[in-house]
Amino acid sequence: MSHSPEQDFLTFKSSVKTLSLSTLTEEGQPNISYAPFIEDGHGHFYLFLSQLASHTQDLLKQPIASILLMEDEQDSRQLFARQRITYQCQIDIIQANDSTYSSTLDNFENSFGSIIPLLRSLPDFILFKLTPTEGLYVQGFGKAYQLTGEHLTELEHISA
Repeated sequence: MSHSPEQDFLTFKSSVKTLSLSTLTEEGQPNISYAPFIEDGHGHFYLFLSQLASHTQDLLKQPIASILLMEDEQDSRQLFARQRITYQCQIDIIQANDSTYSSTLDNFENSFGSIIPLLRSLPDFILFKLTPTEGLYVQGFGKAYQLTGEHLTELEHISA
């Protein structure tokens, strides 16, 4: 049964629970790591990160990042063409007194379970909101799409 690229995009995006996070150090060096995330349905991604992590310090100093959601190697039919979504993002900090802070962390708890109340109790964790400004979806060979529209959910095929 064939699905549209839009359906495949949404299905894939909703199946991924962690992302690769590319930040810049203070010296301008690339730094890559990963983090569990949640998305709010309006195109924003949220990360709950420790200040002890180098990527957190990077985000505090330079509030931009590139993120990658990638198909598992074991699920890929072709490792040279793994399904993936990349975004360029602007970063904001959600303060504890912000109206969305508690509900967002409740959503983290719904997704990731009992570790979240422990992390919430630690003073070094910061809630980040990532707003994608550009996006790309690669479904496979010859199937690359620029992401457009208000929440970057519309696909525009990229041809040579």
